Amino acid sequence: MTAPQIAALDGMHFDVAIIGAGINGASAAQHLSAAGYRVLVVDQGDFANGATSRSSRLLHCGLRHLATGSNFWSTMLRPDNLVRSVSTARADMQARDEIVRTIPDRLRSINFCLPIYTDDAYAPWQLDAAFALLRMMSPTGVPLDYRRYNRNQLDQVPVTPWLRDPDALKSVAVFREYLFDWPERVALDALFDARRLGAQVNNYTRVEELERLESRNLWRLSLCSMKQEGKSRQSINRSKVRVTADLVLNLAGAWVDDVIGETGYPVETKCAGIKGIHISVRLPDEFADWGIFAYNSIGEPLYCLPSNDMHYIGLTRTAFNGAVEDVSATDQEIDWMIAETNRCLPQLAITRNDILFSWAGVNPLTSNSEDPLGSREIKIHDLAIDGVPGMLTLTGGAIMTHRRVATQLLRAVSSRVATSRSPQNLNFHWSDKAGEQDTPRINSEAFSISTAAVERCARDEQPGSLADLLMRRLGAGWCSDQGLALARPVAEAAAKELGWSKTHIDAEIRAYERHLETARRRPGNISN
Repeated sequence: MTAPQIAALDGMHFDVAIIGAGINGASAAQHLSAAGYRVLVVDQGDFANGATSRSSRLLHCGLRHLATGSNFWSTMLRPDNLVRSVSTARADMQARDEIVRTIPDRLRSINFCLPIYTDDAYAPWQLDAAFALLRMMSPTGVPLDYRRYNRNQLDQVPVTPWLRDPDALKSVAVFREYLFDWPERVALDALFDARRLGAQVNNYTRVEELERLESRNLWRLSLCSMKQEGKSRQSINRSKVRVTADLVLNLAGAWVDDVIGETGYPVETKCAGIKGIHISVRLPDEFADWGIFAYNSIGEPLYCLPSNDMHYIGLTRTAFNGAVEDVSATDQEIDWMIAETNRCLPQLAITRNDILFSWAGVNPLTSNSEDPLGSREIKIHDLAIDGVPGMLTLTGGAIMTHRRVATQLLRAVSSRVATSRSPQNLNFHWSDKAGEQDTPRINSEAFSISTAAVERCARDEQPGSLADLLMRRLGAGWCSDQGLALARPVAEAAAKELGWSKTHIDAEIRAYERHLETARRRPGNISN
């Protein structure tokens, strides 16, 4: 199935129009379609190309809500915050259980270690208590495998020799954690299952106007097709397609306030866009399948996580007000990340030359007047309160909570709009990959993929470019060479399905190389 032409949508009516096809838009579309709603999903770029593809990819067990890096006793003195933290941690444990149970092949299990120092905010017994509490929240769920090693047992943790301040190291806590491998695929599977269930799913489709038709109690959306030009998106033509919907779900991530702006209604800012970066490096063999959860010099989490034959390290948290589609890691940010890594793991002595690539994203947190960096609260805003009826806006939804958010949105929609179709069953693995392993393969030192898989993705998954194939549909862009060795053979394998000529193939390869040079850049002044 090639990318649908939006002209076919002209004049159509939907129960629900979803703006934004990241993990939350994808999961909402799947759940709503299964419940019997006529759903339209549009995204101005490719599917899952925003925060979904640029996070730390952790399936958090909830520890970060109990061990935030602040003083233990100050947390106890704010019972309202403690209750909120415990509630959020419990929800994370439940999400962890469901996702590990239903899509284990989309996850990677790792040993996650947390060093505990004499000057830390937390004592060893407090970590023991936190994990006991987490286990109580889900006593029959996926095991945490928590264990804590004292000073005389540290030889059982292979990464210990690289940790800072060995004389101040009191013990190391280790537990089982999971990484999404890869989150884009989780979103795509949900989107294309939604399509199987009857949803209209369109990438590279921009909502240019949102008009409230009060007399009919509807929204009218004006849509236009987009194409990629360098780092920006341009309209293919100015002709517009108009559709109507009973309800609009604004799930556009960091762009939610822009979408609200298209309505013409004056609405208070809902989203706080927070930029975070990661760097990718190769670490010694002892780090294989081991991740590190430490605290940086300003008391915020630092994650060092295995991925393919590399590790990626992050993250930063800074307010961001620029063009989200142009976000990338600056040299200054990369240098700060290098310095913080060397502070936590000084024996690695990482330099700019060790950086394989970087990436940056904007986390759409909930705006909070008390915190310029926003709140992690997951909030569904009913804009009727702001004088905009028939629109719900999401802020703060992380990857791991996407099904919880979809369930909440389904409840919100069902209280406002009646279904128009019979309910159907969800399928978390939408595509039929039978026999692909027996077809010829395209190989590089870092990655291998069957030609049948490339052809299927090109035919069935609506890629608009080679970058869409390599980064999101195949996952090759996340290996050490970022898929460059596979770029031409993948483009050639996809060419028949996508109608690409040799000239077009060459242009796609150049465009992919430019994309990596900007969005996945290495720092300047490095020796090759």
